[in-house]
Amino acid sequence: MRIYIHSGTGTQLIRSVQGALTAARAGILARGVLYPDGLGALGQSDLFVASLVPAEAHPALALRGLTDPVDAQDFGLRARAILAKQIVQHRPKVLLLSLPEAAVFCDTAERLSALRGVLAEFSDDILPVLHLAAPSEALADAFHLQSLLGAVAAPAAAKGTVGIDPEATVALWAQVFGAETLTAREFGPAALTAKDVALALADLGQAEVAPTVALNPRPALSTLRQALRLNAALAGVEAEVGPIPFVLRETLVASLGDAGQGLTGAELAPLTAAIRRVKGAKKTAPDLSPDPDFDPAPLLQGVAEAAAAARQAADAARAQRLTAQGAAATARAVAAPRRKGPEPLSKAGEAILSPTAKEVHRNFAGGRYWPRNTGVVGFDEAADLPPFPVDTPPLTGTLIVGCMKNEGPYILEWVAYHKAIGVDHFLIFTNDCSDGTDEILIRLMELGHLTHVSNNEWKGKSPQQAALNKAMKMDLVKQAEWLIHIDIDEYINVRLGNGTLADLYAGMGAATNLAMTWRLFGNAGQEEIGEATVIDRFTGCAPSYVPKPHTMWGFKSITRNVGAYSKLSCHRPNQVAAKMKDKVRWLNGNLADHSKELTDKGWRSSIQSIGYDAVQLNHYALRSRESFLIKRQRGRALHVDRSIGLNYWVRHDWHLNTDRSILRQVPRTWAMKAKLLEDPVLARLQADALAWHKAKAAELRATEAFAELWEQTKTADLSDGERMAYAVAEDMES
Repeated sequence: MRIYIHSGTGTQLIRSVQGALTAARAGILARGVLYPDGLGALGQSDLFVASLVPAEAHPALALRGLTDPVDAQDFGLRARAILAKQIVQHRPKVLLLSLPEAAVFCDTAERLSALRGVLAEFSDDILPVLHLAAPSEALADAFHLQSLLGAVAAPAAAKGTVGIDPEATVALWAQVFGAETLTAREFGPAALTAKDVALALADLGQAEVAPTVALNPRPALSTLRQALRLNAALAGVEAEVGPIPFVLRETLVASLGDAGQGLTGAELAPLTAAIRRVKGAKKTAPDLSPDPDFDPAPLLQGVAEAAAAARQAADAARAQRLTAQGAAATARAVAAPRRKGPEPLSKAGEAILSPTAKEVHRNFAGGRYWPRNTGVVGFDEAADLPPFPVDTPPLTGTLIVGCMKNEGPYILEWVAYHKAIGVDHFLIFTNDCSDGTDEILIRLMELGHLTHVSNNEWKGKSPQQAALNKAMKMDLVKQAEWLIHIDIDEYINVRLGNGTLADLYAGMGAATNLAMTWRLFGNAGQEEIGEATVIDRFTGCAPSYVPKPHTMWGFKSITRNVGAYSKLSCHRPNQVAAKMKDKVRWLNGNLADHSKELTDKGWRSSIQSIGYDAVQLNHYALRSRESFLIKRQRGRALHVDRSIGLNYWVRHDWHLNTDRSILRQVPRTWAMKAKLLEDPVLARLQADALAWHKAKAAELRATEAFAELWEQTKTADLSDGERMAYAVAEDMES
């Protein structure tokens, strides 16, 4: 598949072509040319936004409400998924994309290369078509575009400015894409003729569009002057309520008019009301009269004349330069290793993956989101390291808050493990248990190890969130130094120092929060519950680098209990107090500061914040096949309206990579568990719960529905790439 990208300095020209392409979408699709829908109002601007660095404070991200890097990353993933589905559905010979913003905002090789990387996930055959306007017209276009993004000053107009100067723009695109791939078209300010349209479409589909296309009118300079005044006034609103939606700003700018005399009272009233409605903002009306101290005319003077005088000499120089750049690009292409092609599908992949999933598998192979076990962890996880000593666990003031339902056989190992690394106490809520879970927890409470609370009468969307809301009102929680909420299938794997929470807290220094990113450990062929041990049986896991699907890098958090947050949710504390916000400091699993990304919201790590070297959260979502059947029958604690079936199994059975680092904790865990089992009542309750689960597993296997699910899980042994493609294609983002 060949990809054409429309961009360039004539953004109004490109928007005119967008209208023609939108009208001709069905006709050119019949000829094998896909002009995708659903990625922007007329073009595919969502793909441009998807190429922006999520952590970069870019106005194009802010005005879409993507100030959180995690939200920005998810937006990019969704945009790619929308495009992938259309490619799979139509299987075009040519993909035609219109990205006028790219020439203006991808103004460095790094930014433009990021855009190329997004498109290269779908094809390496990329041909840019740059529509070039005279510098004065390009400056007016850039001025208008930036005013819609909140600019309070006119754009720079110096020679060499990418997005305005055609020479500089062509040179940058030739550097990134290769001069031999580039087509540059120069157009005048009049309406596009049929010949112009053919050139604009790179000779594709011109028969299906109108013989002439009227150019979108450019706003008058008086309107743009007022737009700067408007943006300056709105900046005060944004300082209070956050970014103003793009649609509202565009409406306001479009309503300014070209008279240059400000707005009348009748015109100003609806704008004032709209501004006041933005997120409840209460502001006086801004002064929208022309700014007497600003005159963009000097920015425009001489630019067009200088360009015209230099054009004849520049044409010859350009041809010579592009030829040289083309030769250099060809040499680089020969020397550079090509992206890895798709791996052959396994037998299971051929059987289970839908046609869409197979196409995703082919298109994403070796790309930015392809799973791989490199680039994240700084040591050999598969090696057996010396075990940690069996010693007295340090006192840390740590309280784990958790929720359980029918987890009887797994409780003692989980409690013993976390006590051994320094957890002082546990607050456990249960609801509707029938396997002896309540009895085990009550006995542990009698022995002083934890506090058990019945949550049978929960209200709200989920029993888990209902329990956490109750917990925040309890003195036990208020008095803890450190708060952690995790589930019984999650183990805190401290990988530095002596493997204890005390070592981890020392590494955190004065930080208040730490995001422990999930590492999923799959089933790896373990069928029977056995003795219901976990950490020593399941060492097959997901690769360290696997950003798709987005749930792979979900995290749970460690919180220093200093009153910064008023709410505890499943993954993290929320609702930070304004007076505490500047005191909050979030670290990732490498103990690197990512406060900007995580202070206000977010429940999963990004490509920027992923880290496992100091701590990770081992997530054993499946355990044995028999355990999975019981979990399937039980339902989910957080999302009670969602079933657990084959989709859940496929998403969680990552096992082709090995991580044995938690085995260093086995001796101290077994020693702590042995101490707990010295109590005869606890030992009997543990045995009874294990017997109940074994009997329940046998009962379920004898039923038709669960027997079918059992066999399905046995045949769903996918590769990492196939598992990722399955999740992306099925849009399993919940």
